[in-house]
Amino acid sequence: MTKIYENPVTMALDSKYSKLIKDFKFYSNIIGDCTAPADFTFDWESVPIIRGTSKISGLVHDYLCRIDSVPVVSKKIAADVYLEFMKFRGNSWWRRYTKYWAVRYAPGYFHKKKINWKLD
Repeated sequence: MTKIYENPVTMALDSKYSKLIKDFKFYSNIIGDCTAPADFTFDWESVPIIRGTSKISGLVHDYLCRIDSVPVVSKKIAADVYLEFMKFRGNSWWRRYTKYWAVRYAPGYFHKKKINWKLD
């Protein structure tokens, strides 16, 4: 069963980026237990038009898009987990699928950064 063990504890770095202050643990029916480590820098959810309507789902997706996430997953699996968490968080079907297809087919960003990437 999809689960967030504890809400993420974060610190804003600027108007777009935040970082985790402590580990963020979650469970996905697709990939099992995962932990995004403290100090992980991410942008919550950046799909234009309906940005920020499922921030925790965006955090999970950002973590899975890193080249050294645990587990390392494909772009499709990262998008599938994003969809799973958007449903779990109560997003409407049209928001879920609009954002799912956006991240599934957006060029360029997948596996470009490591988990320890820092905002310059």
